[in-house]
Amino acid sequence: MENEYKSDGGLTSHTTRIPRDGEGRWELEGRGRELRVGLVLWERYEILAVLGMSALGEMWRCFDRETGQEVALRWLSPDMRRSKPVLNAIHSGIRRIADQTHPGLAAIRQMVYVGEQIYLVGDYAPGMEIGMWGRAGEGGKRTLEEVLPVLRQVAAALDFAHSKRILHRNLKPSNIFLAPDGVVRVTDFGLAPHRHMTIVHGGGAVRVGTTGPYLAPELREEGSEPDSASDQYALGMLACELLTGHPEGPDATPMGDLAPHVQAALRRALARKPRNRFVTCMDFLRALSGEHVGGRRGRSPAEWRRVWRRAAVVLGVLGLGGALVGGGFWLALWLEQPEVPPAVNLLPPAEMLEKPKTAGPVQATVTPLVVTTSLPEPGHDWVTQTARMEFIWVAPMRMWVGRFEVTNEEYQQKDPAHTSGEFRGLCLNGARQPAVRLNFDDATAYAAWLTEQERAAGKLPPGWRYRLPSSIEAITYTRASSVRTYPWGDLWPPSRGNYADASLTTAFPDLPCISNYQDGFAATAPVEASGENEWRLFGAGGNVWETTSRAAGIDLFGGWQGGGWDDHVSSRIRCDTLYGFIGNARGAVNGFRLVLAPISEESPPPSDSKEPGANARATPP
Repeated sequence: MENEYKSDGGLTSHTTRIPRDGEGRWELEGRGRELRVGLVLWERYEILAVLGMSALGEMWRCFDRETGQEVALRWLSPDMRRSKPVLNAIHSGIRRIADQTHPGLAAIRQMVYVGEQIYLVGDYAPGMEIGMWGRAGEGGKRTLEEVLPVLRQVAAALDFAHSKRILHRNLKPSNIFLAPDGVVRVTDFGLAPHRHMTIVHGGGAVRVGTTGPYLAPELREEGSEPDSASDQYALGMLACELLTGHPEGPDATPMGDLAPHVQAALRRALARKPRNRFVTCMDFLRALSGEHVGGRRGRSPAEWRRVWRRAAVVLGVLGLGGALVGGGFWLALWLEQPEVPPAVNLLPPAEMLEKPKTAGPVQATVTPLVVTTSLPEPGHDWVTQTARMEFIWVAPMRMWVGRFEVTNEEYQQKDPAHTSGEFRGLCLNGARQPAVRLNFDDATAYAAWLTEQERAAGKLPPGWRYRLPSSIEAITYTRASSVRTYPWGDLWPPSRGNYADASLTTAFPDLPCISNYQDGFAATAPVEASGENEWRLFGAGGNVWETTSRAAGIDLFGGWQGGGWDDHVSSRIRCDTLYGFIGNARGAVNGFRLVLAPISEESPPPSDSKEPGANARATPP
C-alpha cells in the first residue's frame, strides 16, 4: 500500500450524546426503520445509501459534513442494546481499536446514543463483500493468483491487530470488503462476545459472534477463550472457501485441484490444536505462496491453564499417596517407641515468636474520618449517616470530595440486587472494592438517592447536594491542584495507583502491563489500597475510570476520567485524559465517586465552552 490510511480525528475525540430536548422522534422503539436516504442526523451525518443488515442491526453509508468523509453508521437493534454481554463486548472493542490505524482496518470509532437508541459510527469500507467476490469467479471460486493479494491484506490487518492485543473474534466473508482499487478492509474488529451467543426475543433467535465453519474447534469447548490462532483458523477457512468454493475445511472438501503446498498450508492453518497452526497469519500466507515456513506457536493462556490444572491434579494425587504411605510408616515407628517423660519446654511463648510473612499485596491501614460537627461545615471533613461514606473538605475547590470511589457495599444500600460481577474468574464484587458496571444514569440516580436520604435524616443543610463531579473538577482533584502530567507527578512509570501491573500479566498472560510496576492487584483494589494523593483522596487517577458530567450540576455525560486497573499506556493515565464512547456503558472498569457541593454555584456552561482535556483521546489498552 502506498497510501497510509488516516483515521478522522473528529470521530475519535469524544462521545456524541444528543441532549434530551433534541431527542424527540428518535426515541421510538422502531426508529431504525425511519432512516432513509437524504435524511441528515444531528445536523452532521447525511444518509447516502443503505448498506444492509447484520446480527447487530441496520447499516447505512453516510456523509460526514464536518470532516468531508464517508462513514458507516449502524443502528443497534433493541435486542442488541438490551444485552449487557453484547454492549460490554462492543464497548471493550471500541476502547481497544478506536485509535488504531491500518490500511486494511475499518474500525468502529465512536458510539452515539440518543435516549434509548445506540448508534455505531466508524470507517466506511467500500466495495464488494469478499464472499460475493469469490463466488463471482469461474466455477464459483478463485485461483490462487487472484486470492493471494486479497488474503495478504487481510493477514496484515489481523497481525497488526494481534500485535496490539486485539482479536477480531468474528472473521467471516461478510466482514471483509474488496474495493474497486484492490484495497481490502476488515470490519467489525472486536465487536463480538468472546463466545457466540443466542438472543431470543419476540419468538425469534439472533446469533451473535462467530458460528458455523469459521468457529475454531477450541472455541466449541466450554470455558474456552479466543486468541490469535482462532482468527487464523477463520482466515484459513476463508482461504479454503475462496479456493474451492466450499467452506467445510480440508477434511470435508476435495482439494485435488490445489497444489500440494497449498493443501499443506490450509491443513496447518486449520489444525484442530492451536499450537499446530502458524505463528502469524502472514506466515500462513507465505506458506500458501510456496515458501517454507517454520516456527511453532507457544501455548495459549487457556492451554497453559489446562496444563497447570492437570499438573495440579496429578501432583495432588501423588502427594496424597505419598502422605498416606509416609504417614503409615511414621505411625508404625511411633507405636514401637517406648514411653518417655515429657521434656521441659525451653522455647519462648508463642506470642513472642515472629509470625511468618504472608505473600500478596500489603493492605493499607486507613484511619476512618472522625466527624466533629453535627452537619457538614466548610473546613471540616464529613461522614454521611447513610452507608457511612467519607468526604474530604477540599478548600481550593470549596466543596467536599468523596475520599474513596463508591464501593459495592455503599451502592448496594440503594440497590441490593447490584453485582459488579467478576473478570475472568477474579471477583470484582468485594464489599470494599469500587462498584463497577455502572453507567452515567446509575451514578446520577445514586447521587440523587443519597441526597434524599441525608435530607430526610436532617444531615444535609439547605443549598447543598451530592452529585457527580464535572470533568474539570475531576481533573483538578486528580492533580491535587498542581500542574503535573500524571496523578503522582511527571515521571514514568507510576509511583502509586492501581493500573495494569505485573499482577495482571501474572493472572492473564495475554494482557499487557506496565514494565517495572507492581501494585499487587490484578483487577480492582479495595478502595483503601488504591493510592492516596496530597488531598487525602484515594484512587484519584487509577483503580477504575470515574464518570463525570460535562459541567457542575449538568445532567449530561462528560466522559470517563482517571485511568483504570487494566490500563498500561502512559497517555491513557494522564491527569487530563477523558474518554467517552457511551455514557450508559456498564464495563468492568467503569465506576464513580461523588462530591458534596453548593447548589447555588451550579450553572449551565456557555454554549461554546469546552472542558480542558475533553477532546483528549489516548491510545486504547
